Amino acid sequence: MENLIDKEFLRKTTHRIECVFFIVAVSIIFFAFSASFATASPLSLQDAVNSAVKQNPDIASYKSAWESAKAKIPQTLSLDDPKIGIEYEQAESLSNLESGMKMYTASQMIMFPGKIYAEYQMAGASAQMWEYRYKSKKLEVLNETKSLYYDLFFVDRAISIMKDVKNYLSRIKKVAEAKYIVGSVMQEDILQANIEYLLANNELTNFLEQIRSVKESKLKAFMGVNDNSTIETDLSLEFLATLESLSSLRNLALENRPELLAMKAEIAMKDSSHLKSKMEFFPDIDLGVKNRVGDGWDAMASISVPLYFWKQGYSVSSARFDREIAEATFRNMVNMTSWEVTEAYVMAESAKRTFLLYKESIVPQSLQALNVALVAYQSGKTNFQTLIQVERMYKESKLKLYENQVSLGKAIAWLERITGKEMIR
Repeated sequence: MENLIDKEFLRKTTHRIECVFFIVAVSIIFFAFSASFATASPLSLQDAVNSAVKQNPDIASYKSAWESAKAKIPQTLSLDDPKIGIEYEQAESLSNLESGMKMYTASQMIMFPGKIYAEYQMAGASAQMWEYRYKSKKLEVLNETKSLYYDLFFVDRAISIMKDVKNYLSRIKKVAEAKYIVGSVMQEDILQANIEYLLANNELTNFLEQIRSVKESKLKAFMGVNDNSTIETDLSLEFLATLESLSSLRNLALENRPELLAMKAEIAMKDSSHLKSKMEFFPDIDLGVKNRVGDGWDAMASISVPLYFWKQGYSVSSARFDREIAEATFRNMVNMTSWEVTEAYVMAESAKRTFLLYKESIVPQSLQALNVALVAYQSGKTNFQTLIQVERMYKESKLKLYENQVSLGKAIAWLERITGKEMIR
């Protein structure tokens, strides 16, 4: 009997120890996850931009093209490879070449110096053109990265707003149910409150979450990130309070826009190409020597004769037309730049004014109106339709707040793209 009691005691004790270990293990796992979530921080706009600069493949591709163009510059200063050979003169037969006089030969073709200079200028201008194209692509990717971050930020704020609206609709449902129980409202209020709640929940769980997934995936692509992590945006974004004057921004863009600078370099390259086509009228020189084994040296010199001069004439005309095309494209880009700066500036100023209006007046007043309407509905001083209308006005005002904040950010990002100057602190 005592043995049975001991065994039962031992079994219960063992079970208790196992339970304790299980609870401790679960607690450790829980705190580990809690710590990981606690230390996780949102991805800032600057972090997204830095990731794109380091990892975007388009930027890397254009940088390699620039490096390749720079490597071609010294090649233009090198002469063509010399030619060396061996000759047999007055041999008895092809099978007995040694019966003839053996000669060692060497020759070097020297391009007319004006052609070398023109090619060197062309290579330098080409490298400069690719440098500005690389800078342009970098600004383009950064602008797109910022725009996508703003889009994701807006979706996150919209999700937060819809959760807030759901909470209000839940309160409205409970109030409507309580009023229906006492017979002060009709069942229509409960049904409509439930419909509004279901619509808000559907927009939150289906529409907004799907949009967020797409925006996040595209942002990751521009950042050069390929994993299953979730990007969490900042809760708020602070933008530059004031912009420079429109004329100042326009002048800055005309001086610094990489596309314009790349086109200027392309025009310089076309000028050098035009010069090289003119240099084709001048002859190249071919120098050579022969060593007759045991019988002295021979020397030779020859020049190319541009006999078919009309070929060079067509080349000059073609190069001139290419230069005119580049010049016209540059002038068109100058006009486009002035227009784009004006458009982005007007959009930024308009979005800033509207954002401040919603932030300082409309959103606070719409929230106050919603709370007042809810209390009034509870006390029977207003009807359900008025309450729902005020709730929708509150939702729209908060969405408009962030919509204009994002529009402001995108307009400033586009100005940065055009001027090449960072404007957001």
